[in-house]
Amino acid sequence: HKCLALFIGALCHDLDHRGKSNKFMLDTASPIASIYTTSTMEHHHFNQTVTILQQDGHNILAKLSSTEYKQILSLIKVTKLLTIIYLVVAH
Repeated sequence: HKCLALFIGALCHDLDHRGKSNKFMLDTASPIASIYTTSTMEHHHFNQTVTILQQDGHNILAKLSSTEYKQILSLIKVTKLLTIIYLVVAH
């Protein structure tokens, strides 16, 4: 399941990216920043991914058990949030 989560996470890495940084979103009080106060874009990418996965014809995880489904979503979320941690630590 880890490979599947990483694959989905990679495919949806910058899903619906607005071309602006988290700092810009917060500084300009963008609507997205009011929803997600930390790791703004990463949370947004994850939630967009979940929205797509829940649509008819797009839920490639539908055959999984509830536990497996939650595990994969959790792994996808962790990979999204780790990108911001990496960027902070790397600089």
